[in-house]
Amino acid sequence: MLVATACLLNAQSSDFIVWKAADLRSFEKKLHSKVNQDHTALERLPDYEGHSVYVVHREGTGLAEVHETTAHMIYVISGEAVVVVGGTMKNPRQPVPETALGTSVEGGEAKGVGAGDLVHIPYKAPHWFKVAPGAQITYIMVNLESGKP
Repeated sequence: MLVATACLLNAQSSDFIVWKAADLRSFEKKLHSKVNQDHTALERLPDYEGHSVYVVHREGTGLAEVHETTAHMIYVISGEAVVVVGGTMKNPRQPVPETALGTSVEGGEAKGVGAGDLVHIPYKAPHWFKVAPGAQITYIMVNLESGKP
């Protein structure tokens, strides 16, 4: 019994990790050189318990998105943007089965976000990051999978 408990505790602690604030801020510079035509660069971090984790860096307004089975928890590391959630996606296309991309979102609720803010984007909600010219935003995004299409 004691051996089984020790193994269980050891397995749980292997998923324990801390990213220091300075480490997170360094992604802004690192990802700047990787920005694509959609004004976005990202790096995938290790997955934990089925949740994918990304650092995302945006240097302009990119594509709108909607996901059938994924919600997002987002922590803003640096910069600022306006996030539009809800409404109607304009010019949607579906590059993969559970995700649609569009040129913008019409309507919806718009809120300004900046460093230190925590954002939840629900399942099936169109969302769009509007980044002002000359501005940027870098954030951690945890994808919360519902497991249901």
